[in-house]
Amino acid sequence: GPPCAGGHPGASGEGAPGAAAPAAAPAAAPRRPGPGGAPVTDGKIRTGIAGLDRMLHGGLVPHRPYIVSGPPGSGKTVLAMQFLLEGVQGGERCLFVALEEPPNEIKQNMRAFKWVADDVEILDANSDIRRFEPTPVIEISTEVEPARMRDIEDRIRKTPDFESHEVTVHSLQQLLKNLFIKRRYERVVIDSMTALRYFCMREFEETLTTQSFMRFLAESKVTSLLTVELPEEGEAPPEAFLARGEIRLHKLRDETGIKRFISVEKYKGSSHDEFVYPFHITGTGVVVQSGDGGKAPAAA
Repeated sequence: GPPCAGGHPGASGEGAPGAAAPAAAPAAAPRRPGPGGAPVTDGKIRTGIAGLDRMLHGGLVPHRPYIVSGPPGSGKTVLAMQFLLEGVQGGERCLFVALEEPPNEIKQNMRAFKWVADDVEILDANSDIRRFEPTPVIEISTEVEPARMRDIEDRIRKTPDFESHEVTVHSLQQLLKNLFIKRRYERVVIDSMTALRYFCMREFEETLTTQSFMRFLAESKVTSLLTVELPEEGEAPPEAFLARGEIRLHKLRDETGIKRFISVEKYKGSSHDEFVYPFHITGTGVVVQSGDGGKAPAAA
């Protein structure tokens, strides 16, 4: 089947017989420093992935929440980390909120790439946060501080206690609110919203709680990527409807192995490329074959 599950007309027929060739993305405007030093294009900020920036017609509109969705192992965390590294290289302060993997595992995983991620700050918001604090933590929002990647120890942590519920959307929001008062973050990654939903949201309040959290991120004037795990098939999660944009990663298996594709499912307030493109995960991270690499055939 096609590597797309789009909600817009341009996402449903990529590669169909007789499909028109993709229109060339507009040429990027000259790079100039943004508020935190990172280059922008017509007010947009770059993601750190050149092919994705072409698909987004220059990058992301700042100060908005965006979704990076896809099945397990599709490259969501890698893409999100590249987004933060682009900010760090431009002099921005960037925060990675770890809800799924403990920081030491994230650090170890990042060693597979030729990156210098020392200045990315990581907030440990895993569900087992209390048992690793030397002093009792009454509320996650009162004590927890992010650490720079370079300072994170390599020790292996215990398996998270999936019965503990101290990390809630409310407590995480309060923690981030306190952090944002003390420090001016330009870019924030929440990895993942799926884990947060799993631990603390009852189904009837899911959409309302997610909407409130996304509004908080937008009002905080941070540009945020929230990773969301999608099953191989199934309906879109509430985040997809509430975010200002959704970048979707697709993973297909055939006799030659795994093929990965990327699409922009929606992007409010901006034009964008509506085709699906192949991408690879290399030693430098996600590399999208867009513009120069051509459109992905739907049956690839």
